[in-house]
Amino acid sequence: MGIKQTETGGGLLVEMTNTLEAVRHLQTAKERYEDEETQRQEEERFLYKEDLFDWDEELAEDRFLFAIGGAKAFPRGELVGIKGHAKNGKSQLQYYLIASMLAGRDIGAIKPLESIGKILLFDTEQSKASLKKCISRSLRVAGIPNDRAHAILLPFYLRPRKVEHRRKVVETAIKEEKPDIVFIDGVRDLLEDFNDLGESNELVQWLLALIAEHGCTIVCVLHQNKSKEDANMRGHLGTELANKLADCFEVTKKDEAFHVKCTESRNLPCEDFAFRINEEGDFEAVETQQESDKTEDELRQVFELIFCGKETMSYQELVNATMQKESIKDRTAKNRISTARKKGVLSTDNGYYSICKTHSQQ
Repeated sequence: MGIKQTETGGGLLVEMTNTLEAVRHLQTAKERYEDEETQRQEEERFLYKEDLFDWDEELAEDRFLFAIGGAKAFPRGELVGIKGHAKNGKSQLQYYLIASMLAGRDIGAIKPLESIGKILLFDTEQSKASLKKCISRSLRVAGIPNDRAHAILLPFYLRPRKVEHRRKVVETAIKEEKPDIVFIDGVRDLLEDFNDLGESNELVQWLLALIAEHGCTIVCVLHQNKSKEDANMRGHLGTELANKLADCFEVTKKDEAFHVKCTESRNLPCEDFAFRINEEGDFEAVETQQESDKTEDELRQVFELIFCGKETMSYQELVNATMQKESIKDRTAKNRISTARKKGVLSTDNGYYSICKTHSQQ
């Protein structure tokens, strides 16, 4: 076939050339796709190895933000839950913890274990006035001026905001402020339907991703189910959270005091403790329900074994003996001694304790 062709013949040659070029492009594209597919399959084949536990990786020891009655709690970089029925003191527990962190000292049973750089608090439930009142109480109890803002504690008022905006605020604030601990009072308000399994799982995974990326502890406050017999956190969200929590604390209210119990823990569960808001509007530790429920006879039997024939003991001697004999922590021993005094089992004279005689012994 010569170069000089009829117009028809030349057009046919161009068409054949274009067809061959298109076939080559298709063949190249096919080969490229097959290569990419082979590479993808190879990567997927060994994808599992990315999550294989590395025994040689240097891991930091567990760190905890608090000790409660001697037991460590609130591990750093974990998800923690606070649950309770409506108006039973869930929010007050977080402000009690905040007061101890701000003060840098023991408040009741709470002892901060690390100095805190920054605390974030996201509130989706209270009014502005209630939020200010609660924050002011924490600052006042900590001995910090409560008439101004403080860089260590950043509270956010999110009640009027939509879900998408709330989540954006939480995420960006954590990213920019790099807090040690985050409180989310009303975590159910970070999704539309807390009974939707997909939404609930996505929210919990989102929280865990924030923890993994920024290393903070996130404390989620959530209602319990309405039934008095059901102590579980509400909805599918409660179920999903419970599966991921390192610690979970239940708050109940009785006789104007808030009683706190560690219901689940991946570590050593801490002792029960209780606190209240006194007449001055400040936090005040109170004896636990367990101690106040002991009868006079039960307490007498306990302390007769502790005194073991001794007539008197100094306070510290009695505290140490009670701790050793009962295998309890310092604060619980002190609460037990206080209860025994109130119920007429123990008496004091010049700083020394003795067992009161019963009517039959007098």
